[in-house]
Amino acid sequence: MLVERIMKRDGRTFDHQTLEAIRLMAVERVREGEPASKVIAAYGFNRTTIYKWLQAALQPGVGIKALRSTKSTGRPRSLSPAQEKRVFRWVNGRDPRQYGLDFGLWTRAVVVELIEKKFGIRLGVTAVGELLAKLGLTPQNLNTSTSLGPVGIHRTVSLSTSTNSPKSGRECRKSWSSFLRLVRA
Repeated sequence: MLVERIMKRDGRTFDHQTLEAIRLMAVERVREGEPASKVIAAYGFNRTTIYKWLQAALQPGVGIKALRSTKSTGRPRSLSPAQEKRVFRWVNGRDPRQYGLDFGLWTRAVVVELIEKKFGIRLGVTAVGELLAKLGLTPQNLNTSTSLGPVGIHRTVSLSTSTNSPKSGRECRKSWSSFLRLVRA
């Protein structure tokens, strides 16, 4: 007794072009007279899948175009590209106090507050972090200033362009250890 084992494929593992080619070939084979169940079994997909493809291809006015791959639109952007540029100009090289905010360092929460104040759009802290990364603004290591005042060592965390970021983990460790030496001194 010969048992034929059919391997099932998960269509999500294929790229869009491959899936489009499979859909077009499968529908063409069915149109040429081959049974739909045998065609889809040959490709290793679920039996009901081909019937969805056939129904889509039979839509009036659309036809075979319904089987073509299309780019997913995704969620619409909260900020327009012009607004994103304005956020970049606000943050890059400026102090939050210039915009009437209480805190003197740029944090994601401060940027959220500024965007809401200026545009009336409420973004989450994570979304603002992704926006800042997209704009090339990343949190940097502690920059120590050697000015000793009544408060002691003033340390700042600034958002700056990624070109100023440390090049290696070794440099990060060196700057952190030099910071600790200044604090302990």
